[in-house]
This record gives sequence, structure tokens and C-alpha cells, in this order.
Amino acid sequence: MNTYYCIEMDMMIKIFILGLCSLAVSCSSHNNHKQKADESIRLAMQHEMEGASLSEDVGVAEALEFYKAQEPTDTTMIMKATKLVASHYWWAGEKAKAYDILERYLEEYPNDNECRYTLLNFLVLDSDYKKMEEHLIKRTKAKATPSSFKELHEIAVVKFYNDDTDGAIAIYEEAFSHVMTAEDSTLMWKLALPAYADILSSAGNQRRAIEIRKRVLEHDRGNNATEEALSYASLAWYHLQLNDLSTARHYIELAQATKNETFDNDLSRAGYLHIVKMILDYAESSDIDVKEWGLFVNGLGDKAMIAQKITDAKREANWRLEEKNMQITIQQQKEQMLFLVLTFVMLLSIIGLLLYLRNRKSKLVEKEEEIDTLRKLISESSNVADDNKDDRFFKKILLQQLGVIRLATSNPTSANLALLKRMREISNQEVEVDSLLNWNDLYQTIDYIYDGFYTSLIKRFGTTLNEKEIQLCCLLKANFSTKEISVVTQQSVRTVYQRKSTIRQTLQMPEAEDIATYLSI
Repeated sequence: MNTYYCIEMDMMIKIFILGLCSLAVSCSSHNNHKQKADESIRLAMQHEMEGASLSEDVGVAEALEFYKAQEPTDTTMIMKATKLVASHYWWAGEKAKAYDILERYLEEYPNDNECRYTLLNFLVLDSDYKKMEEHLIKRTKAKATPSSFKELHEIAVVKFYNDDTDGAIAIYEEAFSHVMTAEDSTLMWKLALPAYADILSSAGNQRRAIEIRKRVLEHDRGNNATEEALSYASLAWYHLQLNDLSTARHYIELAQATKNETFDNDLSRAGYLHIVKMILDYAESSDIDVKEWGLFVNGLGDKAMIAQKITDAKREANWRLEEKNMQITIQQQKEQMLFLVLTFVMLLSIIGLLLYLRNRKSKLVEKEEEIDTLRKLISESSNVADDNKDDRFFKKILLQQLGVIRLATSNPTSANLALLKRMREISNQEVEVDSLLNWNDLYQTIDYIYDGFYTSLIKRFGTTLNEKEIQLCCLLKANFSTKEISVVTQQSVRTVYQRKSTIRQTLQMPEAEDIATYLSI
């Protein structure tokens, strides 16, 4: 029983150690891959926020594959990574690949607005308004719900860029009845109504355009100086189209008086105001102030240069901060790894010590059991006469061959010590049992005591059973227990059980049937 328990414990401890090692390696590998993926996404998002190129952010593709392989699925990170991978390919010049990634993703997640806006933004930057219109119309047709105000606004703007002014106006006239939410209202005042007024002006309907722009102006007046100045500039342009130069000049002066730093830093707004003023100047005096235009352009260049230097400085500061954080992270990882290694070594040491103590205890228990078994054998066979024919007589003969009986009776004063030493020599296999036992004599003793059992066994199964199995059968016939057989033959209890099972299989015996009884029939 102790042997089986020890084997099972050994297997459990080995499995535990292997599992611990595998878990440590797996966790370390997973953490490294996750850290690398997260860092790639973070850097790419930073470049995107700065308006920088993502052409060199090659790590985002690997990051996307990492997130797709994780369980449970992190859809937020997959969405971010997909958008950044598409941006990487677009900046790298592989635009068809970028569009394909976004379109396939939107087929699976049609309500992902961030990826949809990324796709639309690329189409705008590529001036592919035809494809943009196709995408918007396809999406609205695929939806079960009616088109939203936002979707109609986008379609109207794209139609205008595709020279379908009448179509754009018609969609806007439908769109304003779809304003349902606060978000729709904000979009209407900030983008839709100004765009609608500009489209009406482009179609020649200046009066309607002026009416719409004045509504926007009243909404923004005192609340948003940037949008208010833009409305004055637009009103100046509409009146200029009507050849109402004095009113146009009035609105130009209001725009210049209202505009703020945000307006001046916006190239499209500042350029629009300056162009309208130049056209008005030419309409009034047939003259263009080239110097003013040059100063304006130079000012734009200076602002761009300053903005670039600020961006570069921020990027440099971020890079240094990232490098410092990376060094801290590496140091922390080294310390964590050292801690894990030390913990692992301590754990192995503790397990090794426990194994050693358990094995030592197990061996001591086994030796004590073996010695106790030998004592019982000696006790049973000590007072048996030489002419007696029973189990005790055979045991006495066998123990005499092992030299145990002689030691137990020769010297009363030192008998116990000598016996103990001899039994330990046998138990520790310092003396080979096979060199002590004369099985030819023991076989004769078996025949003498059990009416020719050995001779009958050889005749019946001599070619079927091997020598060790025949010896085991003789010992079983002499009523040796499994533990006693283990001691006198120096085989493990497990080995004795296995040999008994083999004998039963060879002789085609039922598992529960006694071998000695079966062979005596």
C-alpha cells in the first residue's frame, strides 16, 4: 500500500512541477505578446492623434492577429486595431488593401461608426466621392430602419461634390424633417445648415442662402466666435454674388472684427475669408493687393512651421518619456523575473526536501515492516522439529538457508543485534538472496511436505511457467503471505502482485481464485 501511495505521490508532484513550469512559461510568453501588442496600438493611436503618418507602424498588423486569437474576444481592441491596420496600409500606399480591410470589417459589424468614418475619411482624402456616395447609399439601403439625419447629411454633401447640386438640395430638404435628437440638432447648426446655404448659393439661390446663414448666425452669435466669423464671411460672399458690394464689405468687416485665434489657425476658414476679401477688393477697385496676399501666405507658412515645431517638441518629449518608462518597465520585469526564479527555486527546494523526507520515512516504515515480517517468520519456525511436515518446517528450512535461524539461536547475548544486522543486510540487498537460497533443496522439501507438489507442478506447467513463477507457486503453497514473499525474495510487493496476476493469466485462472489451491487440484 505504501509503495502504491509513493508512486502516486511522485506522479502528482511531477505533474505539478511540469504544470507550474508550463504555466510560468505560458504566462510569461502571453504577457510579452500582450505588452508588445498594446504598445504597438498605443504608438499608432498617438501618431493618428498627431496627424502623423502610420506607414511605419508595422506592429499593428501583428497586434490585430494577437487580439483575434484571444479568448474571450475583446471586440473593442479588435475594432481599434482594425482601424489602425487599415490606416497603416493607407499611409504606406497600399490603399486597395486598406479599403478591403475596412469594407470586410463593416460587413461583419455594420454599426461600427468609427471604422465607417475612417473609410469615409480615406475616400475624402483620395477625392473618390463617387465611391463614397455608393458606400453611403448601399449602407442606407441595407438598413431596416429609415435613414437618420446624419446619413442624409453625408449623402447630400457627397452628391454636391459629385456635381449633383439639385440632388443635394432635395436630400437636405428631406433631411431636416429627420432631426430627432440633441446630437442631430448640434450637427444641423454646425454643419448641415451652413453646407445647405453654400449649396443653395452655388445653385444661384442667394436669397435663400442668406436666409439660412442668418439663422445660423443668430444661433452662434455670442456663443461661438469662430462660427460667427465664418457666417459673416459667407454672408459677404452671398451678397458679393448679388453684386451688393456695400453689404458684402459690411460683413467682411464684421468677420475681421469677430474672428479669433482659432479662426486664424484654421487654414480653410482663414483662407476663405481672405479670398472673399480679395475678390471684393477687386470688384470695388479692379485691383488686388499682392503684398497682402503674400503676407497672408507667409503667415500661414510661419504658423505651420511653428505648429510643426511644437508637434516635434511634443513628440520628442513623448519619446523620451516612453524611453524612460520602457527602462522602468524593463527593470521591473527583471525584478519580477528574479523574484519568480527565486520563488521557483525555493518551491523546488521545498518540494525536494518534502520528497526526501517522505521517501526516507517510507523506506523506514518498509524496513520496519520487513524486519517485523522476518521476526514473525522466525517465531513461527523456531520450535519446529526436523521431522515435522507442515508450513512451519519449510519456513524453517528457508530461513536456515538465509542464515537467520542460526543467528537467532547461536549467541543469546548478541543474538538480537546479529539478527537485526543480518535482516538489514537482506533487506538492503547487501547480500543477494539468490546466492543464499538453494532452491533444489527447497524444491525437495516442498515435495516432502506437500506430497510431490513441486514434481507435479513441473510435469503440468514446467513449460508454461518460468523459474521465478515456479518459485512463487512453491512459496504460496507453503502459505507465505505476499509481504513474506517480498521479504525473503527481496522483490517489491507490487512485483509479487504482478507475478501472481501473470500466473493467473497464463493458467487462465479467475482473478479471485487462490493459486495454491488451483495447482493442488
